[in-house]
Amino acid sequence: MKKGDGSYLFTAVCDRSAMVSILSSLNTQNVKRDTQITKLFSDPCSEIGMGRFVTLLNPIPLETCITKVKEHLEIEHCQLALGKGKTLESPIQSVAVCAGSGGKVLTGTKADLYLTGEMSHHEVLAAVSNGTCVITCNHSNTERGYLKDLKEKLEKWLAKDVPVQVSEVDADPLKVV
Repeated sequence: MKKGDGSYLFTAVCDRSAMVSILSSLNTQNVKRDTQITKLFSDPCSEIGMGRFVTLLNPIPLETCITKVKEHLEIEHCQLALGKGKTLESPIQSVAVCAGSGGKVLTGTKADLYLTGEMSHHEVLAAVSNGTCVITCNHSNTERGYLKDLKEKLEKWLAKDVPVQVSEVDADPLKVV
């Protein structure tokens, strides 16, 4: 944003590694600047971001979680990794969720269950060794359900000046055979 004195104001909300990259870029451009860095202790807006953490009022068996996930995502199969010492009857009270590829987002979060589209083999092993169960449903299966909501939001935002369509043939490319 251009300020009244002709200088520019640049604001970024980012993690530590992105901040280092931004400062490095500014230094290589020999930009004169006054820098102010404010550490945020929580997300600036709780309605956006790459993951969610839920604590259920009453725990439910892992097997029930699996059934509900498959029903909600309208899929027949998902993958399950049982946390160390866990069974299908184990109670689930805390769930960490990230659509798409959630391994890096979820890793380190203490939860009974991780729910995501995909995680690397080693991320799953780490979760399991910490007693966390993991359900993966394939990357786009965890994102696709939001498209109808996004369509409605875009139509409101664009005041129906631009037609918004959601594919009726889109499907996850991976199949269980």
